Amino acid sequence: MPPPTYYIETSVWGSLASRQPADRKRIVRRLLNLLDGERGTSLISAVVLAEIDLAPAADANIIRRAISSVQPAVLPVAEVVEALAMCYIAAGVLPERRQSDALHVAAATCFQADYLVSWNHRHMTRPTKRVQYESVNRLEGFLKTPLICNPVEACDELSSR
Repeated sequence: MPPPTYYIETSVWGSLASRQPADRKRIVRRLLNLLDGERGTSLISAVVLAEIDLAPAADANIIRRAISSVQPAVLPVAEVVEALAMCYIAAGVLPERRQSDALHVAAATCFQADYLVSWNHRHMTRPTKRVQYESVNRLEGFLKTPLICNPVEACDELSSR
């Protein structure tokens, strides 16, 4: 059986930036070390890369080095991903200004990631949001919704494998 896939959303990578809290950096580094290809593999999308490009240059370089060390598969933002993201917005799961968050969830869903890892509690990891994403996914014919969790929970899952 192949190892589970973990879509790592931008807020997780952003925790490695220079001004972020040390405890978050420690957790994210642990997560990235656990994604060794045997316990789990990492995924990102073109949305992650585009958001990193908006960061200050020094921070973007730190994040790009971390991404390079993990070598995640980079998922394209295909038409089906954009369409599903718009469904989340149309259903009121997310406001229009949170389109990149919708694209993250849609990419992880369309490419059948096992987990979506994020620090974004308000728009992603809250239990109510998880149920809303799953409802829209089912209505749109996607029977599998990634388990949406924070990095601490992802580390717990990976450590138990």
